[in-house]
Amino acid sequence: MKISNNSIDIMKQANLQKIQKAAQTALKRQEEFPDEESKRSAKRDEYIPSEKDEPIGLYNMEYDESGSPGIKFDSPESKPADKPDKQDKSEDKPEEPEEPEKEKSKSEKCVCDTGKVDRELKKLREKAERLEQQLHSATGEEAEKLQKQLAAAQSELAQKDNDTYRKSHAEFS
Repeated sequence: MKISNNSIDIMKQANLQKIQKAAQTALKRQEEFPDEESKRSAKRDEYIPSEKDEPIGLYNMEYDESGSPGIKFDSPESKPADKPDKQDKSEDKPEEPEEPEKEKSKSEKCVCDTGKVDRELKKLREKAERLEQQLHSATGEEAEKLQKQLAAAQSELAQKDNDTYRKSHAEFS
């Protein structure tokens, strides 16, 4: 079914008339009841801030200064910073001196030793070279046996001679 331009114009005209009629109705209603619009806008929720409740033992997700997320436990035993206990006010305990900044900034040095792994790899390489030399001079069944041993040594060397193996078997002190 083909719709002609004339029918499209008629449909547009009908929609336009409906919209105009709805706008006129809204204007008449506003003129008849001018207070109704102000009453609708007055019925809005209002936020009233309240004091922080005491902790009840919940986990909350919070963001630190750098913007990375973290989890904070709101412990019922911990006191809120805003409300100190009445007992703390009555007791005059001397404050403990804080550690000097020099001691706090001390850092430990950690040494990574891959010597054991390097020695293991060196032995494997030497074994592979020795098996190759023996293979050149061997014949028959002995050559097949040496060939299998050489293939196993080369396979083990290929698995272990990489950074991942070195990192996982390194010794830290």
